[in-house]
Amino acid sequence: MTKNRRIMVIVGGILLLLGLVLYVSPKPLEALGDLFTDPLRSPFSFGNLIATAGILTLSGAGIAVAMTSGSFNLGGEGQAYLGSLLPVMLLLALPGAPPALMIPAGLAAGAFGGAAMGWLSGIMREKIGTDELISSYLAAGAAIPIIDYLIAVPLRDPESYLLSTPKISEGFRLARLLPPSQLTSGILLALGAALLWWFVSRYTLAGYELKISGANPRFAALSGIRVSLYRSTGMTLSGALCGLAGALMSLGVYGAAIQGGTGGIGWNGIAVALIARYRPALILPAALFFTYLTQGLSAAVMASGISSEMGLLLQAAVFIAITAGESGKGE
Repeated sequence: MTKNRRIMVIVGGILLLLGLVLYVSPKPLEALGDLFTDPLRSPFSFGNLIATAGILTLSGAGIAVAMTSGSFNLGGEGQAYLGSLLPVMLLLALPGAPPALMIPAGLAAGAFGGAAMGWLSGIMREKIGTDELISSYLAAGAAIPIIDYLIAVPLRDPESYLLSTPKISEGFRLARLLPPSQLTSGILLALGAALLWWFVSRYTLAGYELKISGANPRFAALSGIRVSLYRSTGMTLSGALCGLAGALMSLGVYGAAIQGGTGGIGWNGIAVALIARYRPALILPAALFFTYLTQGLSAAVMASGISSEMGLLLQAAVFIAITAGESGKGE
């Protein structure tokens, strides 16, 4: 898809959204106002916009890494969920440890949990030929109810009205940048990870071979590249990024692991990756666009009488329009 056509598709998707809002809303002008201004209306809304976009940058980059390597990670939600639980378990077990050591350890635990799930699917593809799309989905489907049980029964905080673990110490939490919004220092980690993925993809031999393995595996194999190794590596890195996104939620947003707390960031990462066409340089803009649109639509639904189901339908229509015609991967 050419650059001009891509711009036309995005503009067409936005015009479609405007037309649908005008058609379905009993208060169309109020709905449009909330749609475009709510994410920027206050420091609280703006901080939440940036915070959510940062987390989706990680999960979107994770999906893009897998796709670039020739795989498809359908288990991002389970990887993020495990990534949100493991850091909390670690930090609750060592409450007296120095925060300067334990915060990086907690983030690493989250990334490790997601990486382990991604590696499992990748190695099953490499060793026994199991389709990683199916194995990653089934692994996430098995992990999610187990994590739900752990949070709801043995790890539950009896003093919380939510199904959640006890809160970690304030010293173990990521620093707030724009209180009372959810924006934390985790945004710097998300931006750094996205920048690193862009650099590796564009300027390193490993990034080049990863892209070649995904784009033309037969040519890559004839050139001496271990295609299966890059596929499993891509799934491992994909899981690590999704797990890190989950860790940012538990260490930054909630300060605990909450049942269902990842809120679909694994699934939404797929939408972000599709909007970005899997290109590293476009992951952050795609995450900002996705978050801005969903946050604005949520405000429009609440303020103008649009049903929540109709809001989801509007969102789906726009994303289908924007991602239609996908024909390539990577840069």
